[in-house]
Order: sequence, then C-alpha cells, then structure tokens
Amino acid sequence: MQKQKKKPSLPVIRLSLLAPLTRELQHRAVDCSRIFKNHSIDPADLDNPDVWIPAPKMYAVVEQLSEVSGDPCFGVHAGEKLNPWDWPPTARAARKSRTVGEFLLRFMEDAGAETNSCTYILETIGARSMFRERRVTDGKILPRHNDGYTVAYLLDIVRGAMGASWDGGQVVARVCDPTAIPKGYLGIRTATTDSFGASVAFPSRWLIQSINNSDRESLEGEDSRSSLPATNIVDALRYSIMPHLHEFNLNAERAAAICGINKRTLARRLKARGTSVSAEISAMRQSRAARLLGETDKAVGAIGQDIGYSDPAVFTRAFKRWTGLTPSEFRKKHRF
Repeated sequence: MQKQKKKPSLPVIRLSLLAPLTRELQHRAVDCSRIFKNHSIDPADLDNPDVWIPAPKMYAVVEQLSEVSGDPCFGVHAGEKLNPWDWPPTARAARKSRTVGEFLLRFMEDAGAETNSCTYILETIGARSMFRERRVTDGKILPRHNDGYTVAYLLDIVRGAMGASWDGGQVVARVCDPTAIPKGYLGIRTATTDSFGASVAFPSRWLIQSINNSDRESLEGEDSRSSLPATNIVDALRYSIMPHLHEFNLNAERAAAICGINKRTLARRLKARGTSVSAEISAMRQSRAARLLGETDKAVGAIGQDIGYSDPAVFTRAFKRWTGLTPSEFRKKHRF
C-alpha cells in the first residue's frame, strides 16, 4: 500500500524534530550552538511546534550535528534512544496501534503533520514486506545520519513487538551509506540505496505481530500539534525565511539558497501566486517591525537591526513607505 501525496512546491519539516538529537548531544556535553547560529536557528524554537525549516536545511543540520558528535553512527544511536510512545511523529500511531502493520499504516497517515518532504510506502509481495520513505529532495547532500535515525526508530518498534521471536537476519535495511549503521547492528543486513530515503524489509507475517505496551492506557491522549506543513509555496517561503529576517543580505538569491531551490524556479512559482520574494520579505519585515513597535519598548534602531536594517535612517524611510508613518509615530498611535 502506498500513501500518495502531491509533491510540495517547497518541502518543509517541523524544527522540533531536531530536539531528540540535540538532547543526545547535550547528554554527551557536545556544544552545537555554532551550527544553530550558522543556520539562523534559535535553540528555543526547538520546543515550538509552529516553527518549520526547509527540508534541505534540516538534512544539512542533522549531518553537521552528527559530525560534531564524533560518533560515526550518531543517527542510529540517537534514534534508538527515542521513546516511540512520546515522540510526536510516532506517538499517536504507537498509542493507537495493536499490531506492527497497523502502526506502520497509522504512521504513514500521521507523518504528514510533521513534514511534507517525504512519502511513506508499505509494500507487501508474498512473504516479504518493505517499509520505506521517499524524500522529494535530498538537499544535494548524503543524508546518512537521517537514514540511520529512521532505521533505528522503525526497528525499535518492530523488535519490541517481536520480543523473543526477533530475528535480525531476516531484516534488510537499505540506506545511502551503510557505514552509518553499526557493524552487526541487531543482527540485520544492510545494503546501499540512493539518497532519497531509507527502507526496512522484513517477513510479511511480522505485520500481524501484536505491539505490547503495558503503559498504553496511560498514554491514550492525543498528541497536539499546532500547525500543519505549508500547502503552498508562499506559506512555505514564509516559514523558511522567517528566522533570517535579521540578515542584511536577505534577497531573492539568499532566499532561494535558504529554501534549497533554484532562484528562477522560486520566482516562477511565486509569480504564479501573484507575489515575489522581495514582496514577501517586505511584508514580513513590516509585520515584525509593527509588532515590536507596538508590543515592546525596544529602541527603533534595534528593531531595524532585527529585521535586516543596519542603518536606522534607512529603516525609518522603509517603514514610512510601508505605513505612511515613521516608527516613532506608529508607536505612539498603536501602543498596546
């Protein structure tokens, strides 16, 4: 069975999915602040379910976090420490499912709440079944630790269900770089696939294996997610560039690089929606400046820097062009 969905104009992923990896790095006393700074990520946003980033950026961040860990199999080691009953992408499916097959099907259905960058596929051919993800983009990198992370949490569910009947020799994990999987990991075999998604193959009869969770009854509550992935290019662009509004060089070329998309392609898709990169940047900067002027005591110059203007005079001229008022006049009129 295949869960089909339209290819998104701009694939995005919920930033909070990075939280388990950063917690593991903190546990290892590894500083990842430089990586977050380089990608304009505020660590506080890891707990905000309404923050999204382009899929290519997510893949790059995961690989860089894994690199600073010094662990060649960091993705696997972080993934196997997940609690599937608590982690948002798997929690609802795990809590409601009674069998491995039901879990995989529910996971396929629910995963769209976390990202629009992947399609999940469950195939059964006779005695063998395969569950795999297909990314709409690989971000032009080798997402080796992303693959390892995926394999680890999927196998944790399956192995937990199989209990003493688990036989890793009947499992084949296909990833873009098998060296990211520990040698002899759970007794499984590994093989190489492309950079567009990992897969796990196993006996079809495992699909009807019951998932035993003694704490299930206390975990029946719904997982609450405040927003869904962007369904159009304009919303996806806004999600992607929001953390970068402070950058002085934020222009069409920079926005395209942030989104991991060709500049001309981005411009063409936005034009079809009646807008442009520059128009969206201006609108977002105006909105943020107006909010800061009305809700905070922050100095006008500091607010200008927050939205990408190093010169207060240039910010004042831009704001007056947007609203017909100077920042000071706006603050007096709209102070909350």
